[in-house]
Amino acid sequence: GPWQSLDITMLRKACGSLARTAGAATRQFSTGKHSPALRIASNSSIAALRPSLAPAAITRVGLTAAPATARSFASIDQVHGLAQDKPTVAVARQMPRWYSEMSNEVLLIYCAQGDHDAHTERLVREIMAVDNVEWNAAQKKMSEIDIANKAGMTFATLPYKIGLSVAVVGGLASIPLCFHLDTVMWFNEHFVTAEVAEPEDLETWLEVGSWAWNWMEPPLGQISFFLLTLQFARNQMLNLGAKPYTHWLQQFRAKRLERMFPQYNAKILADFAVSDDWTSKK
Repeated sequence: GPWQSLDITMLRKACGSLARTAGAATRQFSTGKHSPALRIASNSSIAALRPSLAPAAITRVGLTAAPATARSFASIDQVHGLAQDKPTVAVARQMPRWYSEMSNEVLLIYCAQGDHDAHTERLVREIMAVDNVEWNAAQKKMSEIDIANKAGMTFATLPYKIGLSVAVVGGLASIPLCFHLDTVMWFNEHFVTAEVAEPEDLETWLEVGSWAWNWMEPPLGQISFFLLTLQFARNQMLNLGAKPYTHWLQQFRAKRLERMFPQYNAKILADFAVSDDWTSKK
């Protein structure tokens, strides 16, 4: 009947308007530009759909489309508290500034990214739920867990500290041992006893390095190759599922916390232990 032709015509117009709006949105989002015209086109497309989506009414003549209800639709900007793509003062005041102000869902997103402060706040909320205490009261137990997690780490991290010291001292010492004449002469006299080069061959630091390289090359080359093989061995350990020292130490701390505080969720304790620093920064 006539009402069917009317509805089909209106649907075609609405679909065409939506297709044009979608094309404009795609082009503007690809360029990073959003104009007021896009919002106007979106509102007009929604308005065009209202009569066809309105509830139908049955009359004596037959089934006809009921008139759309007269109500205003809030724009996307109004729903999200934005004014011309910029936040309002009210929206800015609602922004969380601390982890304690974040919702559980947002906090879990940060935890999934390995954020230690987020893991800390997550453990605080676990303490609150299990012990039935408020946030401030949970800080005492949180401090106790943190101290327990760092216990013994001064000794456990000695391999890292020794490796760091040897690397820095050895790297800095290699420079004068290769290029400084007095240092090279002293080292040759006490440890090498090689024949001293002619004075005219030791006039510049590069000439000194060329002479010293005769005995500096073997140890430096061997040390470099040894470190390379250690790195290769570590990669094969990872391929086999073995645990290098760092991973083993992290798991040790996690299991220790689980034994000391069995009332709390083991996964939350483990995530905190793994992401925590080795020693206190105070």
